[in-house]
Amino acid sequence: ATNNNVMEAETDNNTQPSFQRTFSHKIFRMLKIITTLVAILLLIAQVISLVYLPFDGVELLLKIFLSSFCVMIILNELEWSGILRSSPLLWNWLPRGYIYAFIGLVSVEENNLKPSSGALNTLPIDYTAAVFIETASWMMFVMGILYISLSLCCCQLIQTKVRENYKERVAERKKIFEDGLTSLEFRQNDPTMT
Repeated sequence: ATNNNVMEAETDNNTQPSFQRTFSHKIFRMLKIITTLVAILLLIAQVISLVYLPFDGVELLLKIFLSSFCVMIILNELEWSGILRSSPLLWNWLPRGYIYAFIGLVSVEENNLKPSSGALNTLPIDYTAAVFIETASWMMFVMGILYISLSLCCCQLIQTKVRENYKERVAERKKIFEDGLTSLEFRQNDPTMT
């Protein structure tokens, strides 16, 4: 009899919609998290380049623009700004990838110092800072190429369907929960049930 109760409980749990994310949903969320972290690293790299690299007026303006683009990327990936969410350039993964790759390449070129002898340790600055800046810039470029590639493979459509499916399952689970509470409250307040 105990095994039957366990089986019935498992069946009841399996018939309810799951509120857990699917594997593909977790992958898409991980992509957003990684892109956000790369944008934060690139923002830090711009601050480091202000401290360690020599620059003129135009390069200062480029650093300011790159920093503002990094903030825009962070807001876009976290979906915190309605203006960015409704922008077709940043909503669609193909132009988003081009923008991210372009930002990465501009950062690489803008912070590019060529050592005189070909070795990083001959730079007039701390070469670990230069390596960090280059690495963050190339990481943003790679994220842009990844978004372009995923867009060409129609992964954005898959992501949209996965997110819609998740929202439906959570809404259905919430409705079941609320209906369950309502029927429980009704039974507790019904004088004929006592």
